[in-house]
Amino acid sequence: MWDVDTAPPVPGEPLEVAPGVHLVLAPNANAWTFEGTNTWILTSAGEAVVVDPGPDDPAHLDAIDAVVTGAGARVREVLLTHHHGDHSQAAAPLAARWKAPIRPRVQRGILAEGTRFDVGSLEAWSMRTPGHTSDGISLVLPRERLVLTGDTVIARVNSFIGHPDGTLSDMLGSMRRLAQVADDDWAFLPGHGPVVREPRRYVADRTSDRMRRVEQVAAHAVDGRSPEEIARTLHPRLDEHRLRAAQASVEAILHYLDHTPERT
Repeated sequence: MWDVDTAPPVPGEPLEVAPGVHLVLAPNANAWTFEGTNTWILTSAGEAVVVDPGPDDPAHLDAIDAVVTGAGARVREVLLTHHHGDHSQAAAPLAARWKAPIRPRVQRGILAEGTRFDVGSLEAWSMRTPGHTSDGISLVLPRERLVLTGDTVIARVNSFIGHPDGTLSDMLGSMRRLAQVADDDWAFLPGHGPVVREPRRYVADRTSDRMRRVEQVAAHAVDGRSPEEIARTLHPRLDEHRLRAAQASVEAILHYLDHTPERT
C-alpha cells in the first residue's frame, strides 16, 4: 500500500493494494496532479473495470493492459469518477483497444446512485459525490472496506472546487455521505496521492479546514475585495497557474456564503 510516509510507486509499475484492486500511477506529475493520476483497476473472474485511465500516454496504456492480461482478464468497461482530462483522456483509446464501453457514456454524464460495477467476486457500486465537479462519483467496495473517491477526497489537502461546475455545498454534502459510508477501519483510495487512512476522522479534519477557510474568505469579503484579490491574499506564494484554482475555490466559498441562509 502507498501511505503518506512511504515513497510513491514508480509510474507504470503496478501495485496491488488489495486482492483484485490494482494501482497504476500515471506519468503526469505536475502542480495540479501531485505525483500523478491514480488509475485503479479491478480484476476478478476474467473481467476488469478500469477506473480513471488517466492521460493518453502509450506507456501508461500498455501498463494498464499488462495488469489486465496478467490477471487473465479483459476490460469489461471503463469508468470515470469525473470528466477532468487528467482522469479521462485515455478513456477513448483504452476503450477502443478492448472494445469496451465508457461509463458515463457522455461527457459530464451523471451516473445513477447505486449503479453496480461488480467484477467477479468484487462487489462495487457507485455513489454520487459532487463538489469538485458536478458529475463526481465515488466507487464503494464494501467487502474490502475501500472507497475510490476520485478527486472528492484526496490525500494531504482539500481538493479544489471547480466553481461554478462544482460547489462547496455539494462538496460538504459529499464528504458527510462518505463519512457515513466509511468508518475508520476503512480506507479511501483517492484520485491523487497515497491511501487515506481513518477516513471518518480525515473527513472531519478536512471539513474543519474548509470551514476555517470559509471564515477567512468571509472576513476579506466584507471589504469588497474581488475573488482574485482574496485568493492572492490567502495564497501569496502560488504561481499564476495554480492561483486560478485558488480563485475558483474562493468563488465557490462566496457562492456558498450568498446561498446559506443561516449565514446571512
